[in-house]
Amino acid sequence: MTTTPSRRIALVTNRFHPEVGGAETNIYFQARELSQKHRVTVFCPKRIDQPSKETIDGFQLRRCFNLFNWRRRYPYLAARTLCPRFALQILFGRYDIVQCFPALNLNNLLVFLACKLRGIPILLCSFDYLDYAGILAEQGCVPPDLLEKHRPKPWTRFVLSRVDHIFAIAHKELALFKRLNSNVSYSPVPVRLEEYEGIGDLPKNALGVPSGAFVFLCLGRVSRVKGQDLAVEAFAKVANEAKDAHLVIVGRQDYEPEFVEGLRKAARRRGLEQRIHFAGEVERTEALAWLKRADVHVIPVRFMNAGAVVVESWVSGTPVVQSDAVDPNLVIEAENGYLFASESIPGLVAAMRKAYRNRGRLRELGERDRKLVLENFTYPRLIALYETVYERVCVSGRKR
Repeated sequence: MTTTPSRRIALVTNRFHPEVGGAETNIYFQARELSQKHRVTVFCPKRIDQPSKETIDGFQLRRCFNLFNWRRRYPYLAARTLCPRFALQILFGRYDIVQCFPALNLNNLLVFLACKLRGIPILLCSFDYLDYAGILAEQGCVPPDLLEKHRPKPWTRFVLSRVDHIFAIAHKELALFKRLNSNVSYSPVPVRLEEYEGIGDLPKNALGVPSGAFVFLCLGRVSRVKGQDLAVEAFAKVANEAKDAHLVIVGRQDYEPEFVEGLRKAARRRGLEQRIHFAGEVERTEALAWLKRADVHVIPVRFMNAGAVVVESWVSGTPVVQSDAVDPNLVIEAENGYLFASESIPGLVAAMRKAYRNRGRLRELGERDRKLVLENFTYPRLIALYETVYERVCVSGRKR
């Protein structure tokens, strides 16, 4: 019987725990799972007024000084960071593998150069190859053929062609990377099953939602890219038919406050302020409790890579009404959820009506969804994929 060797692994990321979001949660649990077999250090910019060095759940966390925040003002929310210490740690530390998340940014470019100087295998785990939120803000949409037409800059092509392996969570990004590098793999966005066991019920009439109400839930950062405005507009059109239905919006509201205020005004204008509820940012256990409580999870995103929140919904036994902008699209119409064309309010209205009218089948859909997660979207499955690549790149490195 062979055993996986313990390796010294550095994870380099632009955001990390305790910032709450799909990517941050994913990387945090990856670090926890990897630390059961390996010696793991996580490097991230210092975004919050917390210690620069911590030991968390078996792995080391290093929050490093960000030159773009030279005045040390916290919290630091901007995406752009530059932390030279990342590269210095790789140059002078002792690591067998370096994994960079979630895109090719300045920090990961410096780390790439350090790895090449040291001969350390480097893996890129791509969550967002491009600044899709910025593209959405500038162009008003993310074109479906954006990556097909995209031509990387020379330095980007150089780096992507020379990293030892690329993992991607979206099929369109996979196709782009395969044009530049043959060592590319799909990386499922997993869930920790034990996190969902024993999730308690919400307080009775939480947020003023009656216990027997039909709940449409929107979970995620409240912003234009997440599309909660589409959900509010669609709910207003189904509210008269679905008289016992409520829309609950859960997620942090500090990124686009004007957008949030627009949602509140839209609810008041339609006389639905008693049926459209804003929970704001909540503890993760409460967010999972809302997933458990919801009858349907509405995911009206204008753009989303991976759809981690889809898998989280499914493991909770809750089917989804989902925009077809999610990549990869895991929903098969009426078999494990309901689909609508991105940004189509009539399409979303029709999908919400289908879900409401077929509420007697929602439990069946939820059970089917949960089975799919158990088979394909767990952390042990993801770590097994990683370890196969670790072995290959380390053996290749020894041969060079």
